[in-house]
Amino acid sequence: MLQKTLLTVLVFISVFASTANSQINARMFGFPDVSETQIVFTYGNDLWIVDKTGGTAHRLSSPKGMETNAKFSPDGNQIAFTGNYEGNRDIFVISALGGIPERVTYHGFSDLMLDWNPDGKTLLFASSRNSGRQRFSQLYQIPVTGGLPQKVELSYGDLASYSPDGKQLAFNFNSRIYRNWKRYRGGAAPDIHIFDFKSNKSWNITNNDATDEYPMWSGDQIYYLSDQGEAKRYNIWVYDTKSKKHEQITKFTDFDIHYPSIGPKEIVFEAGGKLYLMNLNSKEYKEVNINIINDQSTLIAKQVNPGKSIDWFDISPKGNRVIVEARGDIFSLPAEKGVTLNLTRTTGVAERYPVWSPNGKYVAYWSDKTGEYQLQLHDMETNKVKTVMNFDK
Repeated sequence: MLQKTLLTVLVFISVFASTANSQINARMFGFPDVSETQIVFTYGNDLWIVDKTGGTAHRLSSPKGMETNAKFSPDGNQIAFTGNYEGNRDIFVISALGGIPERVTYHGFSDLMLDWNPDGKTLLFASSRNSGRQRFSQLYQIPVTGGLPQKVELSYGDLASYSPDGKQLAFNFNSRIYRNWKRYRGGAAPDIHIFDFKSNKSWNITNNDATDEYPMWSGDQIYYLSDQGEAKRYNIWVYDTKSKKHEQITKFTDFDIHYPSIGPKEIVFEAGGKLYLMNLNSKEYKEVNINIINDQSTLIAKQVNPGKSIDWFDISPKGNRVIVEARGDIFSLPAEKGVTLNLTRTTGVAERYPVWSPNGKYVAYWSDKTGEYQLQLHDMETNKVKTVMNFDK
């Protein structure tokens, strides 16, 4: 009976945004890449392209699935990416001017786009299709025009970048980039290795207990992402293949750098929701301001069924009601018959983990209304709320 009540409850989600201006200063970028003149990136699960000096971006793709890991071809005219057009993550290639994407890979397992061969004819991607252990991927090369992929002679491989002559790879055997804990120091921390196609040999160039990922090869230098610095934040480091020396380039202390990618003259990366461009010669970096123009369809008010999104519940002391967390709001529901109450009705605020007091007079829960989680106490008789633990103070 309770489940039936939950499934029939509807909540009206009201999100207020300005409709007079559809241009927004974008945040939440992902997977950027840079060419001589442009930046491509993922925003709202779609690919967008913009001049590398910033400005108004234009959407390149709009399937229901997500597109990531876009990489410009060496001449900047094409973009290869991982896209979900037909229910699976495969490699596609699209013109930098837009158009119909051409599918390159056809396999039931996900394929992650990594790099273009410097000759512009071959793509490098990672897939767990034949690894035997789905927690690990292997590296493959495939012609841009499609065909049968050729496996790189390595046991495993996750992230990789070609050397300028295409004869070697800088790569990770494994990656932690999507793990949900930070500052890890242990046996699973990845290192940067170099693989030589002619000799089929590889060697470790970082060999430390920190996390070293996203190798990016330019000239005699291999740039990479590492949290080995004093702040233990992901920053850009560089390894000189001649001197064998490592140097930290960026000095972010409040935010980690994510998804760095190298172009002919710059490295583009995201930090703190902002996009940055770092010059390879001067090693100086600056923010790129990007505007997005779209219909902001995710902000349109709509009715949804929160019964399909229940994350937490607690039964009242008498057993006649249950308190439920669903879609960021707190609901009080009858065990059999009675009224359903939305106790919070907050837009853009998440309330979590509600529990009844032993006497049934109060419900305690966490709220991020101020930007930091605070412990709230809801009086079920007066319907008043007070903060009992404030982390802002």
